[in-house]
Amino acid sequence: MESGISTSFAPAARLTDRHLALWLFLAPVGLLLASVLALNGGTLIYTLDDPYIHLALAKQIFHGHYGINPSEFSAPSSSILWPFLLAPFTLLGNAMLMVPLALNLLFSYLTFMQLARLLERVSTLPKLVILGGWMLATNFYGLIFNGMEHCLQVLLVVLIARCVLDREFRGTAMPMLGYAAIALLPLVRYEGLAVSMPVLLFLLLKGEGIKPIICGAVIVAVVVAFSLFLQHIGVGWLPSSVIAKSDTSGLKSVVLNAINQFEKYGWVIVAMLVMCAFFIQRRALVLTLVSVTLLHVLLGKNGWYGRYEIYWLNFLGVFFLYWATTHLRERSAAVIFGLLPLAFAPLVYTTLSTPLAARAIHNQQYPMAMVAKALDAPVAVNDLGLVALNTNHYVLDLWGLGSLEALKMRKADNGAGWIKTMMDSKNAHYAFIYDPWFPEHPANWVKVADLTLTVPKIAAAFDSVAMYATDSDSADKLESTLKNYQAAHPEARFTVHYDRL
Repeated sequence: MESGISTSFAPAARLTDRHLALWLFLAPVGLLLASVLALNGGTLIYTLDDPYIHLALAKQIFHGHYGINPSEFSAPSSSILWPFLLAPFTLLGNAMLMVPLALNLLFSYLTFMQLARLLERVSTLPKLVILGGWMLATNFYGLIFNGMEHCLQVLLVVLIARCVLDREFRGTAMPMLGYAAIALLPLVRYEGLAVSMPVLLFLLLKGEGIKPIICGAVIVAVVVAFSLFLQHIGVGWLPSSVIAKSDTSGLKSVVLNAINQFEKYGWVIVAMLVMCAFFIQRRALVLTLVSVTLLHVLLGKNGWYGRYEIYWLNFLGVFFLYWATTHLRERSAAVIFGLLPLAFAPLVYTTLSTPLAARAIHNQQYPMAMVAKALDAPVAVNDLGLVALNTNHYVLDLWGLGSLEALKMRKADNGAGWIKTMMDSKNAHYAFIYDPWFPEHPANWVKVADLTLTVPKIAAAFDSVAMYATDSDSADKLESTLKNYQAAHPEARFTVHYDRL
């Protein structure tokens, strides 16, 4: 049985929600935002190129089309819901660029308040240390600035976990808000199925009747309906981004993925199993925690600038917080969670490097987008977002997120002929790529320049982007456009080496 919180600190001065929000939410987020703006000349830039893919897709959805280019369908988003959520904000014009940040601030604040309420009976200093340690350790702040759907994903996961906690330890029936969160989670990101389905099984075992079955049927129906929609428009059964980033094609790939997860988070799994030992009589809860973890380990991912594993960590985190504050003294819980950032050092690095990551995007992807816009012509790229959002011409995504055909060709590994064929078909005479990703080039490519960062690349794949044209006239135009952009932006943190000098 849970022993309740043991108060080893005097409870005289307890933090109000307002004070807690000031010190643990507003102050860190404000500092990161100010740093991002200061390093980028007052421009809001996200830490990845990916959010701009969602924005470009959302604008097309608003105009009644699903894809990056108006002339063809594509499925570049890993989220079913997120682009549709952004689409109405197309009416804001350029201010739409602020919407992902605004939404993430809202979702993260709601998550923060949910976590804070788990510690309502904890006194001031331990509460600060426990909650602050957890948020820093799990890249809570950094997620806000990647401009993607992960903050909403984490909010839903925390809501679901708290409802499970109430159902198990307080006998409270799952509220409709909980069922709504369970249904929405896989629509925000597909890996939400790893949480929603085990939780629905938990609710069935707890005697919730037909509601879990209805909720599960709704999830399956919506996910299948979206796949049928994608198949109907000719882009396959799953988004290209999911196919491009997944490698679960066979038993070997699943085993290798599990080994990778154990190498990085094996200690978290052990800690989860130890916690389960304290809840051993609560078989439905233990089954849920183990099932969610098993599904994530086998089919989930980690990394990609500290975002893929965060939903899983926060699901377990709700139970860790509850266990720590009901089985340990406050001082002991504070020490454990205060030291937690050391165990999650890579995620802490992600948070602390957020302003630098935004600066790298501002000095690599943003110049590419502006050069593509100035060229006023179709272009081929391997990073789709900012270029697609800022040009009015066709953008050929050679990596394949925005083109299922290109994705299949690239994965077939049939040399560089397919690149020339696709560029010719789209009348694209320019290509901005990472050379290591495409070691073989079409014979007609003319190397014009390398744009190289003079600041750390952080979340960018490489320091340098190679810029090619398909003929001498196009090469002259690209070189001239690059030089004009350089001259207009002497403050930019990149160098350009021209190969034709």
